[in-house]
Amino acid sequence: MKTLITGGAGFIGSHLSDRLLSSEEQVVILDDLSAASKDNLIMIKERRNISIIEGSILDQELVTNLMKDATHCYHLAASLGVEKINKDPIASLEINLKGSEVVLNAAANAGVRTLLASSSEVYGKNPNMPLSEDSDRVLGSPEVARWSYSEAKAMDELHAFQLHKNKSLPVTIARFFNTVGPRQSGSYGMVLPRFVKAALSNQPLIVYGDGTQSRTFCSVTDAVEALILLMDNPKSIGHAFNIGSTNEITITELAQKVIELTNSASKINDKKYSEVFGDNFEEPKRRVPDTSKIKHLIGWQPSKTLDEVILEIAEDLRSNGI
Repeated sequence: MKTLITGGAGFIGSHLSDRLLSSEEQVVILDDLSAASKDNLIMIKERRNISIIEGSILDQELVTNLMKDATHCYHLAASLGVEKINKDPIASLEINLKGSEVVLNAAANAGVRTLLASSSEVYGKNPNMPLSEDSDRVLGSPEVARWSYSEAKAMDELHAFQLHKNKSLPVTIARFFNTVGPRQSGSYGMVLPRFVKAALSNQPLIVYGDGTQSRTFCSVTDAVEALILLMDNPKSIGHAFNIGSTNEITITELAQKVIELTNSASKINDKKYSEVFGDNFEEPKRRVPDTSKIKHLIGWQPSKTLDEVILEIAEDLRSNGI
């Protein structure tokens, strides 16, 4: 078995690579390294049975050639992060739409078993919780750049579903809900690593908005196990699955928890969305997944608590001198 992981040097991808390599699988990573830390690459390169190809998913010839030798493909490569999407939605659309088109078409032509990484962003600002896989998509105006990511991921899913229907592509779709853990960067607005890094330095934890917006947070190691179990189960083919925790917490409560667990002297400061993202920005008030579908099929549910994940992130940052 030879597994291709697009975006395999990134946050989720590096953890998935580690997990597969521990099972002695042969892994090929395709990554442009734009979102990969040096630490991720060092840890991966030390493992056996791995090849790291620096390149873009927009390179059709490269992707096609790599797919010809693969039996499985986890398509994780994407332009993501609310701050990044909001700052440059056009560039993000190119990667998330055209790149996925290249990867999915190559997989369909080669008959490669594929898992497509999608996002809870596809649900937009649907207020009806919890969100099941057949929940409606509720989006704001096209003037709001944030929703371009939701549109791109939805179109990726549509493409995958149609290739499954028309070309029998054996594809499964995974919709992530705030996956967190060591190696995640706060550079693009990822809230938990940003909070932990500030707390360790006794700097203010900046909460965007009024802090009453709520989310759930799932350990990356739990999420990776879900991906592998879905990939290995043929009954998942042709379906989308939510992957996330069902334990809801407000962002202010999250900040308070981080300060408490890290014994930090940090304070919590609120900042208006407009100060960070400019005008025409929207943030869903709540986002909580219904995970009964994946639990019913493969028996999966998160095992790590949020407290455990926060402590893991803190230890990882300390070990890297942060």
